[in-house]
Amino acid sequence: MRTMKYNRGILLRALLLVAMLLSVTMVEAQPGGGPGGRPPMGGPGGRFPGGRPPMGNRDWNQMGDSQKAQQVKQKKKVKEGDTFKVVGSLRDSVSGEFLAFVNVAVLDSADSSFIKGASTNFDGLFEVTEIPAGAYLLRVSAIGYQNVLIPFNVTNNTALGTFRLKPGATTLKEVSITAEKPLYAMDGEKLIYNVSEDPSIQTGTTEDALQNAPGVEVDVEGNITLRGVSSVEIWINDKPSKLTEENLKTYLQTLPANALARIEAITNPSAKYATDAEAVINIVTSAHIKSNQFISFGLNGATQPFISPWLSYMWTKEKLSINFFASGRYSSRNNTNEGWSLSQRRHQSTDPADTVQFDDVEDTTFQRSFDTSYSANFFLGVNYEIDSMTELSFDAGGFYNHNGSSSDSWRQQTVFLTPDDSITNDTTRSLSGSNSFMTHIGTDYTKKFDLEGHNLRIGFNARVSHNASEQWYNRMYDTYTDLDEHRYLLTDNYNYGVSIDARYNRPYSKDGEMSYGLRADFSGLNNDYQRFNDTLRKVPDDLRTYHFNGSDGSVDADVDWTHRWGGFTLSSGLGVGLNRTYYDYISVMPFADDSVYFTFDMHPSLHLSYRTEDMHNFKLNYTMRMSNPGEEQVSTFRRYGNSNYSTGNPDGLMPSYTHSFEAGWQKFFERFGNVGVELYGRHSTNEISSLTSRTFDDEYLPNRAIDFSIPYNMGQSWRYGASLNMTYRPTGFFNVRLYANVYDYGYHLDNYRGQPYNKDMWSWSVRLNAWTKIFNQYQIHLSANYNSRTLSLMSIRGERYSLNMGVRSDFFKRKLSVFVNVQDIFGWGAKLGSTSQNTNPNYLSSNTNKMLNSTYISAGITLRFGKMELERNAKEGESETGDSL
Repeated sequence: MRTMKYNRGILLRALLLVAMLLSVTMVEAQPGGGPGGRPPMGGPGGRFPGGRPPMGNRDWNQMGDSQKAQQVKQKKKVKEGDTFKVVGSLRDSVSGEFLAFVNVAVLDSADSSFIKGASTNFDGLFEVTEIPAGAYLLRVSAIGYQNVLIPFNVTNNTALGTFRLKPGATTLKEVSITAEKPLYAMDGEKLIYNVSEDPSIQTGTTEDALQNAPGVEVDVEGNITLRGVSSVEIWINDKPSKLTEENLKTYLQTLPANALARIEAITNPSAKYATDAEAVINIVTSAHIKSNQFISFGLNGATQPFISPWLSYMWTKEKLSINFFASGRYSSRNNTNEGWSLSQRRHQSTDPADTVQFDDVEDTTFQRSFDTSYSANFFLGVNYEIDSMTELSFDAGGFYNHNGSSSDSWRQQTVFLTPDDSITNDTTRSLSGSNSFMTHIGTDYTKKFDLEGHNLRIGFNARVSHNASEQWYNRMYDTYTDLDEHRYLLTDNYNYGVSIDARYNRPYSKDGEMSYGLRADFSGLNNDYQRFNDTLRKVPDDLRTYHFNGSDGSVDADVDWTHRWGGFTLSSGLGVGLNRTYYDYISVMPFADDSVYFTFDMHPSLHLSYRTEDMHNFKLNYTMRMSNPGEEQVSTFRRYGNSNYSTGNPDGLMPSYTHSFEAGWQKFFERFGNVGVELYGRHSTNEISSLTSRTFDDEYLPNRAIDFSIPYNMGQSWRYGASLNMTYRPTGFFNVRLYANVYDYGYHLDNYRGQPYNKDMWSWSVRLNAWTKIFNQYQIHLSANYNSRTLSLMSIRGERYSLNMGVRSDFFKRKLSVFVNVQDIFGWGAKLGSTSQNTNPNYLSSNTNKMLNSTYISAGITLRFGKMELERNAKEGESETGDSL
């Protein structure tokens, strides 16, 4: 009987051991742990190092005496101060795909305090190092998945195996975590997309998240536009990124979307952004790049053709980060254009009273050009965190470019006169070459006084550039051979400049903040223009030869105030500036000119927004900008071209004022997308424009008429319209965007032949963009555009069509990317061309230009090697300004 009991005990223990081994190899992690809340068994073949899983208190109580003795003996082998490695992997329980860039944290089992964290790599693997022996909890948090909390012990290097996360509500035990932030919201001048609240995009990249930000588009080559505007400045964590184009693309295509808090789109930036760009996109991260090392290189090209190799390197380790970029480009392009124009020019009469007679002039042109260029550029950026509240950065860069071109054009010109018409033919041949370089350096210092947005940033930048070019120009007439032209043009330009700027942000409460900015700029120019009336440089052309010295100095300051009352946000700002301009045109001609003048400008802005809990958003914005005339518009010096000249207004010009307003409504839907309507207007007074006319000029040739242009305050212009935007996004990886716009543009001339003159036109446009990402690696882009006839100052442009398509694919876990893009698929640029009309009352014209090789294909390949380790910020989702929408 004792033997049977003894054998039965052995048998039960053996069965228990087999069951434990089976559970190690077959059972994968469930939310909250393995079966019965116990941790999964991992390691090679499902086993832990040493052949046994980590043990909790219940495991210890169930062990026999011999097992306890063995466990104690193993613990005694661990020396004090020893640390170990904990590894594992994460998968989606439904699709089986590895989950990249998911955060895991090791917590103390006694009080759940944070010990150390890490995130999974592209293969879903995580590794937490330097963990001392002891009892811990592993917390896995991924938006859109059930949280996992698993107890485990560390006595050696520990492999926890594979965990399969189940999609579902974000819960931890019985505590529900609900989103307090809306997915989309307006806050003053900013339209905010809270990426951290969008479960559908968490497994994507920052570039994927940008595709979901309202109004933001990223094409197949990684170029970013906002509401169709390409003049966009990218900021990261409330500071200009200063990354080169390819470095920025690498950053956006490798930084995971779950490392972002939000994306802010500003379509009408206020003075505090101190930018010349038409729009700003600010990417606010919720994670700090703890360790990062990426080397990328690639090759881009097109059938135009051009080829461009490039290299990018990004390295980060704790407090120090370095990014370097270098590229080259070679282009050899043939361009062919044909055009036709019909214009009316003032009659060549010497009678001062003759102000209404015109000659009809018809031009038919055909031009073929061949351009060859090669260039190289580099960029180096270094950023160092002196401590958790202080940061210092340095950047330097430069480029070199050589360009050579040759062109041949043929023109037939018919002047319709009574009784006989005058027909002339001329052929123009030119050959040119240029070399240019630019270099710049800059440094930024940032000091945070707290984590609520109280900070100071100071920046310094310096730049130097040089451009030298030469051109041989020949124009031959078949009839009037005495008018043949042979010229040599030599240009040598030097530019330099320095700037310093400071920005101080100070919240005065949790609902409001003040921002103060100060900027000083100085730039200088030293340009030399030598012209000769022969190609052998023996006959100086005094009419077109001159030397220019000039400088600009300015001081600008601004103050901005933001406050929130519940769903209301009010932002107001005022920027003022004082500018000093000096110029000196040195010439042997009697119209040489030099002067110094001062200008003052201001930039007030007001932004009001309101959001409701059911995601209705309303906005009302107003800005005013002053535009002062530049030195070329002020100086009376004449700059002669081949058969024309331009000069400044001798009577002086007044500054122009542009008032802009926007009133809009947006409704966001969790699963559909968004619908928005916007009313907008822009009204400019004292609009500065150049008027082209015709006159007799003895300096040019006696008794011969010449075209000239002069700026003046023409009066007013306006643009009032409405736009509709709609986005359909059933998932974070598919969307279709529709933009429709209708507006009235017009202008008013205060004095045209002694009387006021008005002209306006209604125009409309439609743009349809589609983007999708399938199988987590293939991206398809489609863009179709139509613009009706549009009126602008003194001209009308004809209808325009375009249809472009591109495909990009990622292979080998984003280590290899390839894109192909086709521009103008149906060749509308060659078949239909572009038409325009000059509505200048003194110089009417109509022309059509066709670019015969408008369809082309561009392609590129990118290779990336490296890894990125992220660390979640202490205050997740908050930026330096303290905003936390």
